[in-house]
Amino acid sequence: MNFAERMDPRLKFFWCVFLILAAFSAHTVGMELVLLTIILLTELCFSKSLKKYKVLLILMLVVASQIFVIQFFFCREGHLIWQWGIIRVYSDFWRIALLGTLRTIVIAMAAVQCLTWTSSKQATLMLVSWHVPYRYAMLTGVASRFLPLMQKEYLSICDSQTVRGLPCDGIWNKVKTILPTFFPFLYRAIRRSSETALSMELRGFGREKTRTFTTELAIKPWEKIALGVVILLILLLCAQRVLSYFY
Repeated sequence: MNFAERMDPRLKFFWCVFLILAAFSAHTVGMELVLLTIILLTELCFSKSLKKYKVLLILMLVVASQIFVIQFFFCREGHLIWQWGIIRVYSDFWRIALLGTLRTIVIAMAAVQCLTWTSSKQATLMLVSWHVPYRYAMLTGVASRFLPLMQKEYLSICDSQTVRGLPCDGIWNKVKTILPTFFPFLYRAIRRSSETALSMELRGFGREKTRTFTTELAIKPWEKIALGVVILLILLLCAQRVLSYFY
């Protein structure tokens, strides 16, 4: 477990909230680049790896292409630089598209950073500390364990279909195998859900209003100071957003 994973989950949650609010409040490309740099630097300092952003980078390239196409055709800010029929291209389309792309990347990376730094156990304890009933707080842990399990189940179904002669390699073949694998996957998902519900009921889940945990959250003094600073920054951003509507 690295240093980021050992930090108090409340600090990591409010840090993510601050980054998202800052991304929405930033109106320049430079500010978005500063936020993106902060995320990368904190990731390198605390977890010393950027591998988890590889898949996100591919998705962001797809999103960026869509944003640029939409702004190319529908942006109406700046001066007209090219026109062909009903298609009009204005000078500020690239700036707005770049700003939207960077904002999307910052928000997505902030969310991924928070999710990867926070374990399901920490998330459950954080929700319980906020007086969320444990029956709902523990759903985060159940979901974090259930989704990887269903991923393995789906890969197992694909392997079974491959043995039966159905090709599952390549993007186009995977698209064609969605229908043949959907119903087996649905059956296994329902069966796993029933097994999970039965095992939780046998363990007395939901019988009492409260329950104890093997560990408890213990925030360190420096984490309290950092949490106070982050919450203060969030309040300042919210105040700035409110004042911007009146001035």
